[in-house]
Amino acid sequence: MSDVETSSLSFFSKKPTACPICEANFYKEDLRTGRGRLIAGDLTEELRRLYEPSKKYGAVYPLIYPVMVCPKCYYAAYPMDFSEIQEPTKNKIEEDTDRRISSIQLIFPELEFEQHRTLKEGAASYFLAIMCYDFFPPEKSPTIKRAISALRGAWLFNDLDQNFPLENYDYLSKLFYRKARFFYILSVEYEQSGKEGMASIPNLGPDLDKNYGYDGVLYLSAYLEYKYGPRKDTEMRKTYLNNAKRTLSRIFGMGKASKNKPSILLDLARDVRTKITEEIEEEGENGST
Repeated sequence: MSDVETSSLSFFSKKPTACPICEANFYKEDLRTGRGRLIAGDLTEELRRLYEPSKKYGAVYPLIYPVMVCPKCYYAAYPMDFSEIQEPTKNKIEEDTDRRISSIQLIFPELEFEQHRTLKEGAASYFLAIMCYDFFPPEKSPTIKRAISALRGAWLFNDLDQNFPLENYDYLSKLFYRKARFFYILSVEYEQSGKEGMASIPNLGPDLDKNYGYDGVLYLSAYLEYKYGPRKDTEMRKTYLNNAKRTLSRIFGMGKASKNKPSILLDLARDVRTKITEEIEEEGENGST
């Protein structure tokens, strides 16, 4: 894609943002909308909206833009959290700067966050967000933000693998899926125990086109367990899958409650629940022979 095509896809804000960690100024990049830039395609079972390439703009990846990243110290967070940061959190993120930079450079030696983003900057932004949200307090709901970041990172590393199949991005995609599984399940546990809520987050995604809310979080925690949970210990696998089934049952609710929920989400949840049941029954038959 040429520089002209890239600049017609996104724009930089006129007003600079000051990094609260290192005080560097930079300009936030956002995706332009309209004029056929986004041609919606299918919705995957992971609740990701795919987009068809257009003749004018080619492939477009809206998910490379949401995370703000300081191009100097690589502090990364979503816009709602980027500048509103408490002193203890700030100090910990500042102390972690060298580790953050060296960690991402092992994957991407060269990143250009002051230029128009590519898939590499997009994937890197979620990697960095996961690291930075480790230091945020519970009232900022960092666990579910790490979960969403890990899932989106898995998607973008998969996109990178499709574009650059010899760079081992498929391994990184699987790694991020496993991270997403861990954080989604932990998010549900924290929400249930009252340790960390999600109500303050305006959009739980997981993608940008639709907010599937807490039901979407429940669905993904179960789906990711089914797809990416550990399998070596068959008894433990069975326990995890039964937990996932119970989680899916919470989505359907009682009576009219289900009628107010997106039919696509209910259909996907039923499909995953059926697959989990089949695996449990199949494993039971194998174990009895």
